Amino acid sequence: MLIDEIQTGLAISRHELLLIIATAPKRYKVYQIDERNGQKRTIAQPARELKAIQYYLLENFLNKMPVHDIATAYVKGKNIKHNADFHRKSGFILKLDFVNFFNSIVPRDFDRVLRVNNMTLSSQDRSMLKNTLFWGQKTRTPVCLSIGAPTSPALSNIIMYDIDVFVANLAVQLDARVTRYADDITVSADSMDQLLRFERNFAHHLSRTSSPKLKLNDDKRGIYSRGERRMVTGLVVTPDQKISIGRARKREISTLIHTTSLGQLLPEEILYLKGYLAFANSIEPEFQSSMKRKYGLELITFIMSYQPEGF
Repeated sequence: MLIDEIQTGLAISRHELLLIIATAPKRYKVYQIDERNGQKRTIAQPARELKAIQYYLLENFLNKMPVHDIATAYVKGKNIKHNADFHRKSGFILKLDFVNFFNSIVPRDFDRVLRVNNMTLSSQDRSMLKNTLFWGQKTRTPVCLSIGAPTSPALSNIIMYDIDVFVANLAVQLDARVTRYADDITVSADSMDQLLRFERNFAHHLSRTSSPKLKLNDDKRGIYSRGERRMVTGLVVTPDQKISIGRARKREISTLIHTTSLGQLLPEEILYLKGYLAFANSIEPEFQSSMKRKYGLELITFIMSYQPEGF
């Protein structure tokens, strides 16, 4: 039984494990963060003991289940640059998004996936999986996936498999290209008509799909030609078909480097800059080279190797 494997793997008593599982949907710290559009996003962070079980399930169970190739988020070897690079040569880009993506995925969606994949699990294991993987929204009953659980991204990819199959086939029929980064679907093609036909067919398919039950977010929908600013999962596709972090990010990083040179950044701010520079280098290596020319190799090396005492 899977529950026996967890007990052995985590070296936890049976009594303690069963208690955590029984109350798992309620073991979340809930808080809100501000989004750029002025709205609030609810984060539900699992308690440490529940998170340990979730990580075990992620490594030993969820990561063995099928995920479609168009999924580029939370997949080993793929990232936002891979996602954007897939579309950089297309003339037109369509961006689609789902409303409340994680919270729209519910336990019965996972039940369907287990049936489709012929997973032979005991009723106790099935109940355990739903309790430990789904947030209860202040109750002990599993309700939906949470933003904040380490298993939610992988589980969303697993549950989206059938929709991803439809999307991939539709793109082939229309001679378009498509990727899905969590709730962000990017479609690209050589004509606007191809994208509009894709959107109509996809919206119709979603309206007829009951598991998972998802709805497109009209407020985040966008369609862009090569002459416009084209953003793909937060990165800029330039007119010369390159991937960039964008001018605003470059200005922010440059300002932070200058402030560091003046000795005016706190240790935690330098660590933030260190991570920001590493991110920029992974997307656009030539930018870091330009910062070395502007501010000197010694300063950039100091930032990239910075490790304050106590960290």
